Amino acid sequence: MITLFRWILLKQKEIKWKLAFWQFADKQLVEFIKTPEVFEKKLMDSLAKLIHESNKTDK
Repeated sequence: MITLFRWILLKQKEIKWKLAFWQFADKQLVEFIKTPEVFEKKLMDSLAKLIHESNKTDK
């Protein structure tokens, strides 16, 4: 049986991890909003690579 103290510690850790995740996501979104050109370049490079590799394997 889990004690109240352990349950509180568990909830604290859960909240800490959720907060860390959302802070990271917020940081990435703010960076994306400030410089969408960098994201667009990375996306286009990855998309071109994916298309190129899929064309190689089709033949």
